[in-house]
Amino acid sequence: MSPTKSGRLAERRRRPPTLRDVAERAGVSMMTVSNVINQRTARVSEETRARIHATIDELGYRPQRSGRSLRMQREYSIGLTIVRPDRRFLDDPYATEIAAGMSNELAKAGYGLMVNGVPDLDALRTTVTRVANVDALAVFASGPRALRESIYGLLLRLHHPLAVIQDDVADLPDSCCFIQDDEAGGRIIAEGLIAAGARRLLFAATDTDWPAIERREAGVRAAASAGGAKVATVRCNENDFTEIIDAVLAWFDRNGVPDAVIGGNDQIGIAAIHAAADRGIAVPEDLMVTGFNAFPFRRFSKPLISSVSSPAYALGEAVAHGLLSRVETGRFEEARRALPVEVAPGETVRPT
Repeated sequence: MSPTKSGRLAERRRRPPTLRDVAERAGVSMMTVSNVINQRTARVSEETRARIHATIDELGYRPQRSGRSLRMQREYSIGLTIVRPDRRFLDDPYATEIAAGMSNELAKAGYGLMVNGVPDLDALRTTVTRVANVDALAVFASGPRALRESIYGLLLRLHHPLAVIQDDVADLPDSCCFIQDDEAGGRIIAEGLIAAGARRLLFAATDTDWPAIERREAGVRAAASAGGAKVATVRCNENDFTEIIDAVLAWFDRNGVPDAVIGGNDQIGIAAIHAAADRGIAVPEDLMVTGFNAFPFRRFSKPLISSVSSPAYALGEAVAHGLLSRVETGRFEEARRALPVEVAPGETVRPT
């Protein structure tokens, strides 16, 4: 290898890949790469488009807005990517709290928040080739663990610092995980139910795989094992209130009414209260019910649902602070940040 070519390769390793790098690796012109990125593909063959997308993925290329970047070396923007199957991604109150906390904290430092929702990994691959420049990224992802790890790997190839929200993942380079202690919350709520006499617990989970729901269920099962109780699980469509009620009632019909229903979130718990009312089951006398998150809308439940208070807004603030610190200093202050949760008392658990 000639010294000149060796020097060019070393330089590429020290900087993010450019449009020229993609074009050279894919064996096409820079204009062709630009056309594919901007979806002007009428005259580009499917084979060429596939090769360019594969090269973009391989190199971790992202478009550059050179003018402001060269002058300021900053974009003064942080990206938040939410990966969930439902395209109404901000209907989720937890995601809304996270986004609000991040946005307000970033605004204090003169930064903006760019929120992007995608339903799956394929959509994310398409999106990242056209994403606007940001200084750092945060991701709030659903799906099985293997899928989530693929999402994090893809985003890390964009050469940005990465904040992983509500997932505990080890050994990711240039990243920090921000979570709340959901396992402790699940354990505490189950311990309270067991102390009130519950022996048969039904954990009503979301049908979408969220790492927080996994930790909540793990906490419930740990408490049940220690307290001599049994736990079953039913999965519910958290985006359809009527379907949650139907799923809970169908479980009752197959298995009988348990001593308590533990909702993976407050929406599910409130739907379980409605399911009990449909069958004339008194809450909490005949069936205890709990939720999780204790966002303000729980006040509309009657009786007031017992829950666990999630610091989602504060978690968003912590994510923003952590990313700003990383942008300013060149490193994360810590690899993992966990915020505590606490019981939010209500009227759906019998007194002990």
